[in-house]
Amino acid sequence: MNRLAKSGCWMAIAWIATLVLVASTADFLPLPRPLDLDLTKMLEGPNSANLAGTDELGRDVLSRVVFAARSTLIITTGATALALFLGVILGGTAGYLGGWPDRSVLLLTDLFWSIPFVIFVVLIVSVIGVSKASLILTIGGINWVSPARVVRAETSRLANADFVISARSHGYSESHVLGYEILPNLWKTVITLAAYSAIEVMTLETGLAFLGLSMPAPAPTWGGMLAEGLSYFSSAWWIVIVTAAAITVTLGSLQLVARRFEGAS
Repeated sequence: MNRLAKSGCWMAIAWIATLVLVASTADFLPLPRPLDLDLTKMLEGPNSANLAGTDELGRDVLSRVVFAARSTLIITTGATALALFLGVILGGTAGYLGGWPDRSVLLLTDLFWSIPFVIFVVLIVSVIGVSKASLILTIGGINWVSPARVVRAETSRLANADFVISARSHGYSESHVLGYEILPNLWKTVITLAAYSAIEVMTLETGLAFLGLSMPAPAPTWGGMLAEGLSYFSSAWWIVIVTAAAITVTLGSLQLVARRFEGAS
């Protein structure tokens, strides 16, 4: 079972790496442009010219899925990085210092947790407008709460561990203890949090796109393609199936990576 889990994790990492590579080099791949219309090929099934078929405007579905992946990956990476940065800084400070910094961070996390997450994101995006930057700032600026609580708890545990107490007793400075004793023992936790946070961000961005609150049309998004494809599902199932497959495999891969590092931490 352990060998199977390792194999699954490596397959998940391979998929994520391949998706990142393909999405980042999409402009150089032999694919039609995602916005190119061909009304003579509307709703054609998978064929040699269009491997995943075409949509209601004759646009290549595979090309749109690949270019949509780029947008999703940029937003997911940016928002996850911002959420982790805030979460590690605030959670680490609270767990290491304790006292009023700890109480302040806990109060702040409780405040953010009391706000309906999706409703708050929809409200902010509706007010400031939709762009990759606004989505990254909005989602990342709210999604730091769970990482902060986990990092706080782990840092607090490590701060009272025997090896940290021993380092202090030998006269090492607090910066040395934090940098050489505590932070190196947090990396697996941070990787696990990164994977779980990426799942949350990607799911939320896809949901916003499905509702028309992510990147505006005609820019391709996974959620937007799902919404469009559902209207033609009975006659053009491939739009939804191909898009849903890309979303499912990507989220499942992140889940496998998260569970692998969670078990190793």
